[in-house]
This record gives sequence, C-alpha cells and structure tokens, in this order.
Amino acid sequence: MIKYFKEQRVPFFIALAYVGIGTLSVCSILTGDPFYNEWFVVGTVFTFPVSIISFAYRYAEGDLLYPVFIIQAIMFVLTFFILSHLLKAEK
Repeated sequence: MIKYFKEQRVPFFIALAYVGIGTLSVCSILTGDPFYNEWFVVGTVFTFPVSIISFAYRYAEGDLLYPVFIIQAIMFVLTFFILSHLLKAEK
C-alpha cells in the first residue's frame, strides 16, 4: 500500500491542492467566517465539481464546519483515485 502511494505522488498533491482550495472556499462563505471575503466565489467556481455538496450543506446548515471537512475528505479520496487512474492511463 505504501508503494502505491509513493508511485502516485503527483495525483496525491494535485488532489490535495484542488480539494484544499475548495475546502477553504466553502469554509469562507458566510459573513462570520474568519476568511470571509469576495474571493470565495472564484475558489468555489474553480473547484465546483468537488465543492458542490459542501456548498449546498453550508447554505443549509451554516453553523457546523466538521461535516464540511468530512464531505471534503471523501471528495479528496474520490478525486485522488480518479486522478491516479487518469494519469496512469496516459503512461
């Protein structure tokens, strides 16, 4: 298993950056959030495929953040496996 992750280093960091930007954007939506600003729109649109579920949850239940982190962790795993499959197919 460790060997698999060592071989898939590039998809891991791409997925980590992409989902990380989406998570930060979703956690900055409401006015009471510490990172609130107008930039969240750009981040959310850029990461729309991985942040749509968290975005919908955040507007429905804005108080709690830990479900957003759980949703984004699941999206990270899915994105990592999709990217590793796509990048492996190119070789």
